[in-house]
Amino acid sequence: MAKLDPVATASPAVGAGVDADTLIRSILFMAVFLSVWISFHPFQSLAEPPQAVTEGGDLVNQIAFSVLFLALAAWTYFHEPGRLLPLLRPALLAALAWCAVSVVASWEPALAARRLAFTLVIMSISGMVLLLPKNVRHFSDLMAAVVLIVLAVCYLGVLLAPSLSIHQATDFAEPEHAGDWRGLFPHKNQAGATMVLFIFIGMFVARMRSRALGAAIIGLASVFLAFTESKTAIGVLPLVLILAAIIARSRRPIVGIALVIAILAVFNLCSVGTVSFPSVRKLMESVMPDATYTGRTEIWQLALQYAALRPLTGYGFSAFWGTEQVVYGLGDNSSWVNAASDAHNAYVNLAVTIGIPGLVLAIVWIVVLPILDFYRRSREPHIAVLQMLFLRICLYGVYASCFESSIFQQVGEVWFLFMTAAFGLRYLSVTRATL
Repeated sequence: MAKLDPVATASPAVGAGVDADTLIRSILFMAVFLSVWISFHPFQSLAEPPQAVTEGGDLVNQIAFSVLFLALAAWTYFHEPGRLLPLLRPALLAALAWCAVSVVASWEPALAARRLAFTLVIMSISGMVLLLPKNVRHFSDLMAAVVLIVLAVCYLGVLLAPSLSIHQATDFAEPEHAGDWRGLFPHKNQAGATMVLFIFIGMFVARMRSRALGAAIIGLASVFLAFTESKTAIGVLPLVLILAAIIARSRRPIVGIALVIAILAVFNLCSVGTVSFPSVRKLMESVMPDATYTGRTEIWQLALQYAALRPLTGYGFSAFWGTEQVVYGLGDNSSWVNAASDAHNAYVNLAVTIGIPGLVLAIVWIVVLPILDFYRRSREPHIAVLQMLFLRICLYGVYASCFESSIFQQVGEVWFLFMTAAFGLRYLSVTRATL
């Protein structure tokens, strides 16, 4: 099998100028990640009521990411497209096939089909973007540049436009978050999650390229994370660092997989389990100031109730929340839960949209297989650093998904890098890189 880029091309000669090929690769790479993290709607005002739910989706996002997809597809076509074949593993194909089944069985098949198609576009971008860097050092440089740009925009927003980058008491929804930083993101939790990813990237840059540059990224992201007061991000960060270190030191894949799955089960038992098990609810109420997880338990209760009615196919890929049947037709129409955008738990969200079989297949693809891929470790120190970056990102995506719906999102700050990291571990498990 041909070796794969960012993990498999010889590094350019020292002192060589930036050639056209490198420039094109760099521009495409940065365009993708800046589009994901800065988005096409930064610094949204939260003072006005949210726009009514529409089934047509975000036209700007659809056009922009379709253009990026076509540009990457054209580039990949002339740069050995066969390198993408290792990503098409049976678990992923089976999960996508079941998503297609859920589309056919959906109560909104046209909506589910459009959203699945766009998700496939985003997923393809996350796989192709890894082929752009010429080597691991180039990948490190590009990630550092993108992260510093996003951090600069976030801090400038706080300094120059605080009403658009810090939650205000005048926010139409959730005014209780007043004072929490959100930067260019719509919500402090999105900002917090992104800052955690930036900390991981900073640790990678410090080991790979420059301690000073890496430390600057870590410091800037950590300060911003603290001011977001995002409890999920702040709480999951140390867990991921500790768990990644344990997995890296264990030699048996079964140990790592069992540990990851066991902690995931505990997380969901202590969160979603409070809805189904009174004893768990009483335990969490005795140790937590807010055992409702800021109102999430109401959403979980509704989602579990309707997931039980369609356990096999669910209600259609990404076609439950925001539909007219939910907003106007389920339960108490005056309840804010009916207007929720997702289940605030990716696993519950998958169960209600693509059914239990789809949930199991997704867990195999996005939770189990990346851990197995990590255990096919390289003996080269720099590649091991890249593998650790991808592992940390995957672990954060797994556990943050217990409180946010960050799996199979159409565009998501965590989900995109989560997919990229999972694909990256797959690439690294089937090839060996040179620096």
